[in-house]
Amino acid sequence: MRLVLWNLAVYSAQLAVLVLTAALASHVLPLRVPALLLRYWQLCMAAAVLLPFVQPWSAMSQPPQLLSTLAMADVSPEGGEAVRAFAWWNTVAMVIVAGIVFRVVRLAVGGLRLSAIIERAAPNDMAAPGANVLVTDEIDSPATVGWRRPKILLPPRALALSPGAREAIVGHELVHIERRDWLWTVAEELWCAVFWFHPGARALCSHLSLARETVVDDITIRRTRNRRAYAEALLAFADPQQHIIGATPLIGRRSLRQRISLIAEEVPMSSRRATSHLTVSVAVVGVALTAVVLQLPLSSELYAQAAVYQPGNGVTLPFVLHEVKPVYTHEAMEQKIQGSVQLRIVVLANGEVGDVTVSKSLDAEYGLDQQAIVAAKQWTFRPGTKDGKPVPVEVTLEMTFTLR
Repeated sequence: MRLVLWNLAVYSAQLAVLVLTAALASHVLPLRVPALLLRYWQLCMAAAVLLPFVQPWSAMSQPPQLLSTLAMADVSPEGGEAVRAFAWWNTVAMVIVAGIVFRVVRLAVGGLRLSAIIERAAPNDMAAPGANVLVTDEIDSPATVGWRRPKILLPPRALALSPGAREAIVGHELVHIERRDWLWTVAEELWCAVFWFHPGARALCSHLSLARETVVDDITIRRTRNRRAYAEALLAFADPQQHIIGATPLIGRRSLRQRISLIAEEVPMSSRRATSHLTVSVAVVGVALTAVVLQLPLSSELYAQAAVYQPGNGVTLPFVLHEVKPVYTHEAMEQKIQGSVQLRIVVLANGEVGDVTVSKSLDAEYGLDQQAIVAAKQWTFRPGTKDGKPVPVEVTLEMTFTLR
């Protein structure tokens, strides 16, 4: 479990570097060509998703110092006997999983609510090739829902707008349908549900959503040839009161200024300049990602046991913090087998037991040797040290089986 959480922490750091670098590059080298802006953030999202699969994983020569320190906090003396406290990483894992479950359930409940809204909505005869137009007072902003049987949901006040604004709204939603953007919206909601604890995940989706909307804005304006009416439609729904899960809204709360700015721009930046900005930005993000992966890679092992020390010559013995008694097998009890199993164990630098070998067998036939190994694997130690640093140390451990 600690290996999983360690890799999750490493990936979170890599994702943070990706999003921060991408946002900074986009700010310094703005992309005012919607198609290229969308391509840029799509590349960033692809990098975020593929990052764990395309980077080389390594094995650490030593466990992370933070994990070594926290591992020692997993055990505490009580009544003269070392007792394992509830592992901190189990608590963290439970919190993360509980958060994911909560948000996935929230998405499912939102989908059911959206289905109920659609059922109660009234049909409208507004022209929208390839989609059904429904009117409902349960939403604050026009939205697109569905893929195979797409629907355009309109609040009643949309019908009171000028004909040009209404045409712009429907045209906008039809572009979303043509591009199948609803599928991407749902996928991004799931991504944010899984990485709910990482602000970079939500920020990445926000940038991607805004870039997608600017592309739809650009296409719709070119089709309707009415910038003023399109701006009127956006301004009319610039402050939606709630977000309907599973629907692609006309405009989000935080995107009005950027989208109006792009719409009002009569002469956008040249494609050549935008392409150069895109190339440099992608290169900067690539360099930053390469650097963080080299410095902080994902790990196939929490540590690699490169060297095992023997006590003496400056190497201190590990100290037992928590021990587990071996369990008698039923067959060995029937045979009244008693005695000791001698083991050679490696106490790792994080205090856990690594390799275990039987140096003096008591009973291999009825399972006592194996039970001794199982018990030894559950012991924990304050690790042995060399020059003040925790190191793997091999020691002898004796497990005694006694019938009473």
